[in-house]
Amino acid sequence: MDLAQAALLGIVQGITEWLPISSSGHLVLFQEMMGVRAPLSFDLVLHLGTLVAVCAYFRKELVGIARPVLALETKSEGFRTAVLIAIGTVPAFLAGFLLSDLFEGLFQSLFAVGIGFLITASFLALTRIGKGKREVDGSRALLIGAFQAAAIAPGVSRSGMTISSALISGVEKGSAFRFSFLLSIPVILGASVFKLLGSPIESFGFEYMVGFLVSALVGFASIGVVKRTVLSDRFYLFSVYCAALGVALLIYALA
Repeated sequence: MDLAQAALLGIVQGITEWLPISSSGHLVLFQEMMGVRAPLSFDLVLHLGTLVAVCAYFRKELVGIARPVLALETKSEGFRTAVLIAIGTVPAFLAGFLLSDLFEGLFQSLFAVGIGFLITASFLALTRIGKGKREVDGSRALLIGAFQAAAIAPGVSRSGMTISSALISGVEKGSAFRFSFLLSIPVILGASVFKLLGSPIESFGFEYMVGFLVSALVGFASIGVVKRTVLSDRFYLFSVYCAALGVALLIYALA
């Protein structure tokens, strides 16, 4: 993998991690098209880049959560949000721990990726019925977290599943957008740290830095795009792209 390929994969990660079109599925697809097999450690560095992007975008919210948690202000809104994030994080950690081998096997199959895109498309299309005004509560946090766990599979979009499940369950669209992104932080951080601990440090070359920086910058811009589509009730439009790509991958895989 050369620097140009690393930068391209960084762009792909930055765009697709937050847009509801599955970064994992696109990384598999683009590596297939370029004839490269980036190591798992590079994939994780790209995810760390987009993690930096979401932390920078939601820096005020994160400070508003961290302060009351550290001060043990249990009656505050920030502390309540932290508890909801903790609840929503449980399903993904359980799925990652118990089903990691199953999910890793799916990354080797373009057919599985195609099915994942069709699943994402279905849930995105259903967001047209989501016109609720509720805030996230404990049961909805757990539901959204369960859909986030399903997004470990390639082709299944994390932001697509979490925002869609929130909107369909009646959560107000601004709250759905905010909670989805805040919920991503502990899962991406935990999974990345766990995997990177098993990667040899000496294997990290300059292409890792390029991929990290590009994914962070592009990812920051992508979050703004998602916000505009959610708040303007156009989030469902991404279902057309996911459905078309899913069908194309199934045809290619079965040909």
